[in-house]
Parts: sequence; structure tokens; C-alpha cells
Amino acid sequence: MPDFAMLSDAPVDWRGDLLQFRRYVNPLVSVITHPRTQTPLTIGIFGAWGSGKSTLLRMVDERLLDQHGDDFVRVHFNPWVHRREPEMLLPLLNALHDTLNADPGRRFADTVRRLGTIMLNLAADEVLKRVNLGSVSVEKIGRLAQQYAELRGQVDSQTGRLRGLLQQEADRLAATGKTIIFFVDDLDRCEPDQIIDVLESIKLFLDLRNVFVMIALAKDVVDRGVSVKYQPFGFSDHATVADDYLDKMIQLPLHLYPLGPAEVGAFIRDSLPGEMAAMHGETLERIVAPNPRKIKRVLNLLRLTEAVIDNTPGLAGLHTDLVVRLVVLRVQSPELFADVVRQPALLVALELAYQDKLVTDVLQGFQARFGAQADELQRLTQAHHDRHAFLAPLFAGSTFEASAGELPAYLTMIGG
Repeated sequence: MPDFAMLSDAPVDWRGDLLQFRRYVNPLVSVITHPRTQTPLTIGIFGAWGSGKSTLLRMVDERLLDQHGDDFVRVHFNPWVHRREPEMLLPLLNALHDTLNADPGRRFADTVRRLGTIMLNLAADEVLKRVNLGSVSVEKIGRLAQQYAELRGQVDSQTGRLRGLLQQEADRLAATGKTIIFFVDDLDRCEPDQIIDVLESIKLFLDLRNVFVMIALAKDVVDRGVSVKYQPFGFSDHATVADDYLDKMIQLPLHLYPLGPAEVGAFIRDSLPGEMAAMHGETLERIVAPNPRKIKRVLNLLRLTEAVIDNTPGLAGLHTDLVVRLVVLRVQSPELFADVVRQPALLVALELAYQDKLVTDVLQGFQARFGAQADELQRLTQAHHDRHAFLAPLFAGSTFEASAGELPAYLTMIGG
């Protein structure tokens, strides 16, 4: 059997740009590098999970490094990595501090020192707020309280002056020909309150001259975060509130274009799929979700399934078209696939429903075809019918009824 490789979900670079993301990269880099572009400027990259937002951030970062490496201080911040932090301002500042401190020529030593002082006070404040008084002796409580009150005053003063201090540092860097750009990724993997915490920290402290911010966002997740954050205020239209909120945060919103069937097909072909995927490329174009992450998962599972079939005696007679459809079903609707594993005849019921092969009286049609299983299968069919858009093309051309007796073997082989 020939070797086969899996597709990674990691962000790709220029060489792996199968979706022509350079159509976004070139205009964005032009905006960021144009001398007349005004700052502060926050750019929002909007797209569903798995749509390629991280890839786009990486490609913009690479282009800036390759063509404008001496003009930008490129700061990368992943709030999800710091999701256990009580608030996000400190790790956000730490990302800037570490980036400047890593400069081989130590050109930003003064800025690093000033940021370090700010961070030290903020960090000490967080430590004292989390002190377990039960582990502190009674004699020390009074001294600790006084110490905290004194430090609290220092921290409040630092926080109040922080925006001004950061602006001074951004201006100092600009005087040396350097502009700061923050790349914020995986924000929509955080809890709702943390999402708002990051956005508000960016608005309060990074909305500065000579500073760019690029944020990758799944808008529906941010909408939920805004809804949770401001629920106590009694807003009736949370979607409008979320839109207004993001309008104040982001000056340049970029929504990734959805993939069409032709682009899905090209992505599959350019990914060097296995024989099974190549053979049923047109079917995959119709039924795979137009999402790079979903496509990769489907292709990976198909490759592995194909290898399992090749190495298992007695499976050579399986119909590859049905294998392809079941793999897509497993990846794109786990809840339906779980019901199918418990009731394999549900595949036949859905096929008959989507192909309009039941008699006019639906209940009578289920009873005539499935007998004692009719009530359960009718309930499951009603629950899943039209639940996902891809189900109609998946079942429109399927032949599960013709292989009804072999369905348990298909499901077991795929992982049911």
C-alpha cells in the first residue's frame, strides 16, 4: 500500500495557499504600509471557525516581515493561551514587552524597562488580590491590608496613566521608523467575558497613534460575549448591541468570502487527496461544508478509511460512494451519525424522505416500509430532516436502501 499523509489544521504559508488568500493579503498590506493611512486602526477579520482567519493573519505577518521587516514591530497575542488569567491586560502588555525585549540590537531597552515597571505593579496587584487570607497569620493581616491599600493606589495610578505611557512609547518607536502592529488570534475560543475583556483592553489601551491591531473573530461568538456581558442592562436587541459594540472597536471589517463549489473542488484537488476522494470529487463538491477545516477533516478521515478498507479482508466490495457520504456525515453532523449508529435504518428512512419515495401518507409509508421500527424512525427522520443544508444533496443521490443489509459493516468500519 502506498504511503499517505494527513492534512494539518495549522495556519498555512504562501506555499500552502490553496484558497488564494493572497487576494486579501495584498490589499491589507497596502493599507497598513501606506504613508497616508491614519492610526489608530483596528482591522477585524471575520469568519466562521475553520474558515482560514489564522492563515490570513499569518500571511499578512509574513508579507510584512519579508517586504517591510524594518518598519514594524510585530506583536503576536493569543488570548486563548492565557484563558486562565483573571484579566487579559497583563498578558497583552507582556506580549509587547517580550517582542521588544527579543530585539537582537537591544534598540528598545528603554521602552522595555518602562513597560516592565508598569507590568510589575499590575502583576503584584493581581497576586495580592488572590492571597488566601486563611493561610496568613492574624498578626500579618493588618500589615497586609495596609500594604495592599498602598499598592492599590500605585496600581490605580499606573492604570490611569497607562494609555499615556503606551502612547509615549509608540511615538518613540515611530520616531525611529517603527510602527507597532498587534496580531490577535483565537479570541473566539475564549469564554464570553474574556472576549469582551480583550476587546475592551485593546480599545482602552491600544487605540493609539502609530499602532495597528488585526483581530481574527467569529462574529457569532463575539455576539454571544456581548450578550452575556451586557445582559444585566436589559437590552432587548442583543444583535444590534453587538453590531454597535464592534463598530466602535473595529474601523476596517473584512469578512472572508464563503467558498463556492468550484473553490471547494479546487481545494480538494490541490490537496492531493487519496484515490477515493479523487474518484468522488464531484460528490464532495456538493456535500462538503465550504469550510477549510471541515474539508481537511473529511479528506483525512477518507484517506485513513481507504487504508483500513485496503487492509481488511472482506471489505473490498463496499461501495465507495456510500463510504464518502458516510465520512462526510460523520464529520459534519456527529449528532445524526450517532443516531444512525443506533438505528442504521435511519439512513434508508432519510434517503426515502429526501428522494420523495414515501407514499403520500407519511406515517403509512413508514409503517409499510419499517414495520415495528416505524414510529422511532419517523421521529428521528423528522428531527434531522432539513437540519443541515448538506443533507439534501447527500441523500439525493445516495443508494443506502440498496445496501440496507450491509449498513452496520459500513458504520463499524468508519467508527460507529
